[in-house]
Amino acid sequence: MSDRLAVVTGAGGNIGAACARLLRRVADVVLCVDRDEERVAATVSALGRQGRMLVADATDAHFGTAIARSTALLGRAVAVVHAVAHEDHRSADELALSSLRQSLTVGPVAAFALFQQLKVTGCLARGAALTVIGSLHARLPFPGVLGYNAAHAALGQVVKTLAHEWAGDGVRVNAVAPGWIRTGGEVVLYGEERLDQAAAGLPFRRFGTPEEVADAVGFLSSDAAAYISGSTLTVDGALSVSMARLP
Repeated sequence: MSDRLAVVTGAGGNIGAACARLLRRVADVVLCVDRDEERVAATVSALGRQGRMLVADATDAHFGTAIARSTALLGRAVAVVHAVAHEDHRSADELALSSLRQSLTVGPVAAFALFQQLKVTGCLARGAALTVIGSLHARLPFPGVLGYNAAHAALGQVVKTLAHEWAGDGVRVNAVAPGWIRTGGEVVLYGEERLDQAAAGLPFRRFGTPEEVADAVGFLSSDAAAYISGSTLTVDGALSVSMARLP
């Protein structure tokens, strides 16, 4: 049993894996959760003796309960990160309701279920830091991704409400909102050549990295952020502010 446990969902993805690696600094054990057994196993392997694995799907109604049960066997969590989202690129005319439901289910619903179950089962340490990987889409209605936009807007309200309600228990709840991060998923979606061309148009002339997102999560999970809750830390290389242009 460890009094310094970290839990990371979506740990098989680029950002989730980077968060798991970084949280080794604040935790003795890191429980890595993902629906893809092969990918999460790779993350756990990189953590060595600090890594533990749980295969669980955020669409499952028992997602939060399953993670809480595994956490209870390992210790009390000082840091928890939810890094799961569903992004479907298509016009609103063509968007299936099932896709919208999936975005909401794996995002705000799963995050709430995870955080709630960890709290009510006594799996959170005093001063635990709960962080979601949010998005600029929460406040910028990009076209062609209605489900993703809606899910992240709702996720932001989950963060703010829990931060409000749980402040008296010493639990902190925050979000990290990345800009355009070059991940494996982006490469599959757009291709290497198109991403290389797009990078030149970004304010910093480059994409962000998963490690830079993880650094923000690490800060919010540290004692240096002990008085920060209900906030969103934007890590976007000035992308969002660069969109403020007159027609």
